[in-house]
Amino acid sequence: MRNLILVDAILSKLDVSLTSETPVCFTVDSDNGHAYISLHEKVVLCDIHSGKILKTLDLLSEGLIKAGDVVVALHYRLDDMSLCIALSHGDIISWNTGGPVMQVEVIGSIAEGIAAMSWSPDGELVVLFTARDCNEPASIYLLVCHGSELEPLTDFTFCTDAFGEAEFVTVGWGKKETQFHGSEGKDAATKKEVIQHGVRTTDDGKPRIRWIGDGRFFAVSAVDDAVGARKIRVWTREGALHSTSESLSGLEQCLDWRPSGNLITSSITNKNKHQIAFFERNGLRHGEFTLPFSIDTVKVREVLWNTESNILCLWLEELNMTKTHVQLWTTKNYHWYLKQALEFHTEDTKPQHISWDQLDATVLYFFSSAGSLTKFTFDWITHANTYSGCDHEVAVVDGKKLLMTPFRVMTVPPPMCAYSLEFTSPVSSLSFCQSENKMAVLLNNGDVATYIFDNKFDLQSDELQKGVTVQAAGGTGFKINSSLPKLSATFKLPEELSSCAYSVRHLNWLSQTLLCLFRSDDSGRSSLCVLSVDEQNSTLRLENEKNVDLVTATCTSKGRLVLQYNDGSVWVYTGNEYSAYQLGNGSNLVFPVACQSIQVCTFDDQEAVVGLSQRYRLFVNDKEIATNCTSFSIHDDFLLLTTHSHTIRCINRATPLNKLSSLSDGKTHIFDETVRRVERGSRIVTCVSDGTSVILQMPRGNLEGIHPRALVLSTVRKMLDRLAYKEAFLLMHRHRINMNLICDHDRKCFLQNVSLFIEQLQSTTYLNQFITDLHEEDVTQSMYTAFYCNRLKDVPPGQVLPNKVDTVCDALISSFQHLNSDKYLLCILTAHVRKSTPQLETALQLIKSLKDINKSEEALKYLAFLVDVNELYDVALGMYDFDLVLMVAEKSQKDPKEYLLFLNHVRKLESSYQKYTIDYHLKRYSKALSHISNCVPERFTELLSLVKEQRLYLEAMQILPSASQEREEVVLAFADYLQEKKRFEEAGVLYSQASYHQMAVSCFTESGSWQQAIISIQKLSLSSSKRLDLIQKLSEKLKLMRKYMDSATLLEVYAEQPEEAITTLIEGHLWEDSLRLIERYDRADFIETDWKPAVEECRQQLLSDISGNLTDLLSHKERFLVVLQTNKSKADLIGEEFRDVDADMYSDTSSMTGGSAASTTHTRSTGRTSKNQKKAQRKKWSLKEGSKFEDLALLNEMKKLIERVDKLRDEVRSLLLAMVKVNQLQAATQLQEVYSNALSSAIALVPQVWSSEVVDSSAQLTGENSTVNSILESMAKLNISNSTSNATASAAELEVKRPPIISSDSTWKLSLLQKLM
Repeated sequence: MRNLILVDAILSKLDVSLTSETPVCFTVDSDNGHAYISLHEKVVLCDIHSGKILKTLDLLSEGLIKAGDVVVALHYRLDDMSLCIALSHGDIISWNTGGPVMQVEVIGSIAEGIAAMSWSPDGELVVLFTARDCNEPASIYLLVCHGSELEPLTDFTFCTDAFGEAEFVTVGWGKKETQFHGSEGKDAATKKEVIQHGVRTTDDGKPRIRWIGDGRFFAVSAVDDAVGARKIRVWTREGALHSTSESLSGLEQCLDWRPSGNLITSSITNKNKHQIAFFERNGLRHGEFTLPFSIDTVKVREVLWNTESNILCLWLEELNMTKTHVQLWTTKNYHWYLKQALEFHTEDTKPQHISWDQLDATVLYFFSSAGSLTKFTFDWITHANTYSGCDHEVAVVDGKKLLMTPFRVMTVPPPMCAYSLEFTSPVSSLSFCQSENKMAVLLNNGDVATYIFDNKFDLQSDELQKGVTVQAAGGTGFKINSSLPKLSATFKLPEELSSCAYSVRHLNWLSQTLLCLFRSDDSGRSSLCVLSVDEQNSTLRLENEKNVDLVTATCTSKGRLVLQYNDGSVWVYTGNEYSAYQLGNGSNLVFPVACQSIQVCTFDDQEAVVGLSQRYRLFVNDKEIATNCTSFSIHDDFLLLTTHSHTIRCINRATPLNKLSSLSDGKTHIFDETVRRVERGSRIVTCVSDGTSVILQMPRGNLEGIHPRALVLSTVRKMLDRLAYKEAFLLMHRHRINMNLICDHDRKCFLQNVSLFIEQLQSTTYLNQFITDLHEEDVTQSMYTAFYCNRLKDVPPGQVLPNKVDTVCDALISSFQHLNSDKYLLCILTAHVRKSTPQLETALQLIKSLKDINKSEEALKYLAFLVDVNELYDVALGMYDFDLVLMVAEKSQKDPKEYLLFLNHVRKLESSYQKYTIDYHLKRYSKALSHISNCVPERFTELLSLVKEQRLYLEAMQILPSASQEREEVVLAFADYLQEKKRFEEAGVLYSQASYHQMAVSCFTESGSWQQAIISIQKLSLSSSKRLDLIQKLSEKLKLMRKYMDSATLLEVYAEQPEEAITTLIEGHLWEDSLRLIERYDRADFIETDWKPAVEECRQQLLSDISGNLTDLLSHKERFLVVLQTNKSKADLIGEEFRDVDADMYSDTSSMTGGSAASTTHTRSTGRTSKNQKKAQRKKWSLKEGSKFEDLALLNEMKKLIERVDKLRDEVRSLLLAMVKVNQLQAATQLQEVYSNALSSAIALVPQVWSSEVVDSSAQLTGENSTVNSILESMAKLNISNSTSNATASAAELEVKRPPIISSDSTWKLSLLQKLM
């Protein structure tokens, strides 16, 4: 869908004299901007831009050429900066132009003379075709170049009977006699093709040699003396004949090989048409296209492919020598388009040589008979109508036709179109007006036609038939939905411009009555021409002309012409004012590199110029926002661009200019809808600026219309803002946008306009779809959060709608009932069902209330579609309405034998027991309990069985009367259940409530609740001995539970046994309390017999524990440091391996791997608590040397030892006080010193073991700045790749790696002992 336009026409006049008969050879040095031209006996080196002759080689004066000899070919060799010159008498000359001294030498010679020369693309081989001799056939020499010398590789004759190594092998299938010949009839089966041999009179008889782009083959077109006609033969670079073209009548002189290698191009003249024909490498025909000329009116001098193989240049001369044509053709979808046609009428402008630039595929060089060198620069552009409200027509140039497609209303794949415009001369350029829906077309003969798009045409109108050919519709019943162009006027270019019409370019509308264009005059100067348009008189008048530098890109905006020069500077022309384009900071806009396409738009209400360079760099003003952009287009809300990474990016135009530079081609988060994958090589053709459609063209030429999510969501938001609910719904329905966005976009506004929403949609199908799609999630904060990023800032938390589904459903139900409850009956049912707690009973009651049987049947059928019919049956049964149950059952697949027997049985029961039976059947046990309680005491047994079976003890206790026997039995059953579950204290409370004090005492004893047990014991009528026995048993239980203080209280107060109480306190190391009782009961003998020995034993045990823990701690530390160093050395090696692996491999598989790991973890963790999981994980940590997780086991063990030592503070202080009281100062001092040293050692060990390397390693595993490689490398360094396979393992390791916290409290120390120390 792109057109080829003329961008620059640089004309340079050489100071030479030529005639049309002067043989000219021409070659270009693109790197240095030089051209080499052979003129008579001279070869000149000139500058392409200025035309100045820099050096001249006079072959005649140098003795290198004789009178009558001519230069056959020139070739510039970039590797040694020399020009290779082939002379007709056979010499090959090298002219080194790089140095200050002219170096000329003969590097080879062919005795037979040279007719053609061609170098291979790699510069290693040269093919020479010798001059024809009447006695000897022409030969081909293949020479190899070694430095500056040419050595013969092989030689062979052109004329040969062999076909070549690619000769076809036939097995006798597909005979002509057995094939179908279509309209030619049966006679074609026996008709033999007559091939007319001979050379055409227009043939110059010269051979042509062309290489394939990769240099593996070369083709030669020459006259085969054996048949007297031209043949094309292909040889390999080793000189082996590969193939010969099939015998063809009318094969002409021109020849070129498409650099991509798939087509050999020449021309053929048949009886009734003149064609450009294509051949495969094996010599077979492979397509053609017909030239737009009558037979025998032109001859094809040359065909030339550009270096990118996408433009074919034809050099044509009319046989009456009146005009010369240069045509540029391209192909897409197997159709050939004529994109540019240049005509030269005078001898001074007719080209003598044409050549493509070898570096820039869009630059074409002309050398004319007048000695002028013209450099034509072309570029690709899409001509799309961007006028507000237009049909977004795209015009494709195809010779004298303009193929038009309005993409707002249809997408027609090329080479077809919606309609076409036909002209008397090929189209050169065109422009759409931005201030009016108009179009201007410039033809290569200098005519300008203006059109206005009108939608008032009728398909059968005569006026339409004259101006437009409709191709996308026709016949009865078709209607044109798009506007069609109507010819407004036809103009001739002013006389000042008509003489150089071939150089006119950059046609633009400046306003409705002003056109502007650029042209180059005979002196090579470029100028901007402003033309006034008078459509009534059909005249164009030159209003203003201003000399300007070379302009590479133009666009119009707001009545201004925006220009870009070769240096990247941007200028603005408005009327007569011409000034540099200024940025917001006052500086002039200069692109870092010149751009081939520019457009003006706004970003955050600030105007900006968007430019795309030839090297795919996209600029917005002077900021580069993409380095791989292949195309772009301006949408009302977005800047759309495609990239080499095969994505289309939608950049919001509300983005401030200063934030554009931070945008990239990747997604900002998972819900970012501004980036979309597209087919490889896709380019934007156009976009519907106020819609959602974007048209892409694939490299092979076909079109694809897509609707990027960003454009769809932006359009939906606009529709919802203006309350166009139906338009928004249909668009969302078409593009599968979550329907929750309709209410989540602005919930308050939606709830206020629910009735309007219903009235616009009308359709119950659409309304039901909306209701069924409702869910609690706010989609503006989840899947569409990228388009509502400021939502949480704008909406206070208090205004967020709670319980959205229920609120919306209630609002819809209310509106349905108010508008028309009968019409929206099904919608009301859907809303009841869709609530967070489906209101099925309400829906069934609504159906039952309907008086129209047919409507109720339809409603019930629909409800059965929404809800599982078995669930609906249960709900109806739970309503205790048997008629409704039967209605629902009839809609189900249930066998009547399954439910009729049960229903008949239930109907006979008493009301309360009936409801109990139904609820029990439906497993609604709480309701069943409430109903069976009405049948007590007759059915108490069933009640108690239900309570025990379903554990409804609490509900039964609340329902049954508090003083009833039935409630007491339930309480006893509850207590038995709690005792069975070993909840002894709770069971004891219930036993006590039921006056089962013996059982209460037993339960309280088991739970250690001695206060409750004493109360229950007091309520029992027991003897003193039995009471004492119970108290002693309770005391022993408390000892086992290490509740020594409680046990001693029982023995002292209730058993009246102070000696046993003292012994218990000493056993529990409660030194102060034991001394208190010793003094109270005057039992000083216990100090010597029990108290002091216990103190000493405790001291010895503490010293032993402290010493043992400290020894183990130091031992584990030394081993841990060794293991840590070993793991670090291994991890460094593994880390290097990870760093050498391509990160893309991990990026592509990371999401899949993560999901699998999560799934596996979840499966394995079923039925296990977090505490048990951590415990199981720690079991893997073995202290055995060399074990897999030895480092973690050592960390875990050291952490336990440190915490164990730290917890001894209170016990040590209590013991120290006791020892001081009995004057054991020396022993107390020793204990305090030992424990203080142990704490100091532990504190010093923590930073040595839990270093920053160990502590930070867990944080390095994950995080916002982590990558897949960094995570894998961290895991390798810690040697925990397997242990971190699930979340539980990671949590356990993080806990172990967290350093222990040691209290800094020193109040445990006794200051009186510190002084002694």
